[in-house]
Amino acid sequence: MKEALSSEALEALVQRVRQDAAQEAERVMREAARALEQNPQEWEAVEKTARDGGLRIGGSILAAAVQALGNGYEGSRLSCACGGTLHYVSNRRRAVVSLVGSFQLRRAYYWCPTCKASRVPLDVRMGIERTDFSPGVRQAIGRLGAIGPFEQGRQILGELTGLWISSRTHRLVSESLGHALAGKIPRPVAPSEKPETLYLLADGAMAPTRQGWREVKVGVAFAARTVNGKPVRQTTRYFAEIIDAETFGWRWYGLADALGSSRAGRLVVLGDGAVWIWNLAEMHFPGAVQIVDWYHATEHLWLVANTVWGEKHPLSARWVSQATKHLANGQIEKVVAVIESLPARGKIARATVRETSTYFRNNAHRMRYRRFRRQGLFIGSGVVEAGCKHIVGQRLKGSGMRWSLDGIRDILALRLAVLYGPRPSPQKVAA
Repeated sequence: MKEALSSEALEALVQRVRQDAAQEAERVMREAARALEQNPQEWEAVEKTARDGGLRIGGSILAAAVQALGNGYEGSRLSCACGGTLHYVSNRRRAVVSLVGSFQLRRAYYWCPTCKASRVPLDVRMGIERTDFSPGVRQAIGRLGAIGPFEQGRQILGELTGLWISSRTHRLVSESLGHALAGKIPRPVAPSEKPETLYLLADGAMAPTRQGWREVKVGVAFAARTVNGKPVRQTTRYFAEIIDAETFGWRWYGLADALGSSRAGRLVVLGDGAVWIWNLAEMHFPGAVQIVDWYHATEHLWLVANTVWGEKHPLSARWVSQATKHLANGQIEKVVAVIESLPARGKIARATVRETSTYFRNNAHRMRYRRFRRQGLFIGSGVVEAGCKHIVGQRLKGSGMRWSLDGIRDILALRLAVLYGPRPSPQKVAA
């Protein structure tokens, strides 16, 4: 038995495939021409006819190319991981589904009598071990599964390629791709790269699971440089997962390290004022500049004003306008003073005034916005908020969606890879 075809056999195979392809192309062309002659408006049907014919031609070419590899025979015996020996048993056939149709493979099959394990070398070489789908099919399924509901992806794949699979299969393949990516830290930047400023952001978004609503924590790191006194965002990396704050902190640290935090000219942590974010910042990024997101700070001003006067009262807008000027100048002591001087009447209003005053007093060093702007720093955390909507909201909160915890982690990992790279590697995934 030979692993690959001889040159003579390969040439004969090429000639046969060429002849078959030419005959198929002529048949499809004639069929399409007749259909257009009868009804020139029937483009859709003719396009599908041509597509199906092209797929058949492509399928025959792919099947022949695979056949040229041989059966993957590597001798009568192979070493097994258990320390025993894998014995060649026979050549076994199996079908593989590709983007250009299904084809049959004839592969050498090995079996270990000690641990009962089996191995098919050709399957391993071709990246189809424990799966019926080619790497191209799994790549297509994964990309569709990352960007939209599985049923929708199934329909798109079928309509565009003629390959129809079940929603369940679409989900399983997508999750298997994501599972291989979950928890991985992005590839580090080149050692020579030194970010001028590295920003670190964190936030959370709720997602529906079978155990109820759970928070998906989203971490972001991006490099930026100053151009004409204004910050310009460069490389951006995300991660998103249902994890506790401590685990999130270490993932956050790993993400920052991959983007060169140890070489950065400045580290900046941007957040919404949540205590857990600042605790993690102190632990993992001591000495970093800490900034409360400008828009969250102004939301607190609107909240206290609306509680005191009501949402549509003109005094609310007038008071917020004045308080915002103090805030923009970084005069947090004045902000606290005008909050505490509000004419709060009633238990809820007084409590809101106390809480808001405490919020600004505790975060005063993180709200010196005038100084931050002069230093050419971002003061808004829109990058992570957009990530929460784009990564979590748009994919995980569809009508009727209820995720398992494993499923949500896998799809998050897959979605991050598809949206922000690198692409998933289907050759290494069993599905």
